[in-house]
Amino acid sequence: MKTLDGSASALPAACEKHTMRLAGGPTANIYGVEKTAMFKHLLSCMSLGTPSVAAAATDFEPQRTYAVIAGVLEWPADKAIGGFAKENRKDRELYDTLERIGVPKEHMTLLLDEQATFEGMCKALSTVLEHTTPDSTFVFYYAGHGGRDSFLNYDYVVNEKEKCCFYHAEITEAVKKHFKGRNVLLLADCCHSGGLGVVANNLAAAGFKAASLTSADITVGSTGNWTFTQSILDALNGSVLFDSDNDGFITLGETAAEVASEMAFRESQPFGYTLAGIPDSWRLCRTSGAPLSQGPAPGSFQLKEYVKAPDEKDTRVGRIVGWETGRYLVEFYGYSEKKRVVCEPAQLGAITLKTYEPGKMVTVSWRKEPVAAKVVKQQNGFHLVRYIGWPSDWDEWVQGNRILGDPAEHPSHKDFVLVEWKDKWVPATIIATDSGNKRYYIHYVGDEAVWDEWVTDNRMKRIDPAE
Repeated sequence: MKTLDGSASALPAACEKHTMRLAGGPTANIYGVEKTAMFKHLLSCMSLGTPSVAAAATDFEPQRTYAVIAGVLEWPADKAIGGFAKENRKDRELYDTLERIGVPKEHMTLLLDEQATFEGMCKALSTVLEHTTPDSTFVFYYAGHGGRDSFLNYDYVVNEKEKCCFYHAEITEAVKKHFKGRNVLLLADCCHSGGLGVVANNLAAAGFKAASLTSADITVGSTGNWTFTQSILDALNGSVLFDSDNDGFITLGETAAEVASEMAFRESQPFGYTLAGIPDSWRLCRTSGAPLSQGPAPGSFQLKEYVKAPDEKDTRVGRIVGWETGRYLVEFYGYSEKKRVVCEPAQLGAITLKTYEPGKMVTVSWRKEPVAAKVVKQQNGFHLVRYIGWPSDWDEWVQGNRILGDPAEHPSHKDFVLVEWKDKWVPATIIATDSGNKRYYIHYVGDEAVWDEWVTDNRMKRIDPAE
């Protein structure tokens, strides 16, 4: 299906969350890998925009916090949008966790599925924000399908005469109009969710202190799993794994570092993180419990390292969360659950990230199609690639596992064309040619066949591999 701005994008099945792609270039979000002698772990986190250096480190105070939490896992059948399983849904768990740690229930609104309409989300924002006080913090969270500047509300429509979806600007305007407090924390678990960084910067320009932390960079889609939200829950629950400096507190920066590594190693995608007044040192909570490690590590792998490990009949990416009696305790994430498995040291394998230097021509897997591209930047296992002949708004960050290698060894698809769809050039392939009527039957790459259509020359242009 096509996205709301006219570009083509296949809406996902239940196992693949948030694939809407809207116009815009890549952000400057940076995610880092700290290389030690023992392991690679994403810890260095920088922001989109300029952090407020002078901002004082204040604690997150649940009693003075207000929140709107919206999660859409299904849409009306006539929308033909793939949804997600509701088992152990983490958006509700986030609401329950905030209440458990002290956020008053009357300070929060939870909107699930059919409750998260355009009007419902706007009303929730204005109502909750109107009750805030000068010393309050506002938290906004969304899970579902998303684009670079929007979220897909339950009742979205593709109609140029109506508001088609819930645009991020609605948050900006609601906060500016109704919020009486000082801190705004924006969270989202969806494709292109790093677009909330624009909201954070706009709020900072209006005098608020803001930050956004999201599952994906603005340029990329997101996983169908709840990995990002699970990380936020672990932070709020005080997981000692988040406390990198062992001072007994978990800060926003430490949480962002954990999100960065979780999304990179478990989901192979870059996260989004923007500081716009709220500093890295903003303390969310105290730690709870202690690491499960007892004595020296039983092998060469260390605490918090990501490894390849056996999980029943499969080998998956897991994380070492402790050890005892000479064996490692490895934690796995699934769609909405996590579990721990005891493994012998010999059962574990190291994870390596393939990297390619800027300027190198490569073939990239794009919606299962091999596409010629050029590496523009490389940062800690992620590459900003530009697809040859495609508009720059298709640039994206990809991990090395999506780069197939040298074009000579992995030839790219030769039959791509660009088709105009609502003022956007969208990649497609030609299925059939009607020479008599000078038209072509095309398929939008990665989309369902229902969007195949006849187009004429004035709506199509060939991709020039020399560009």
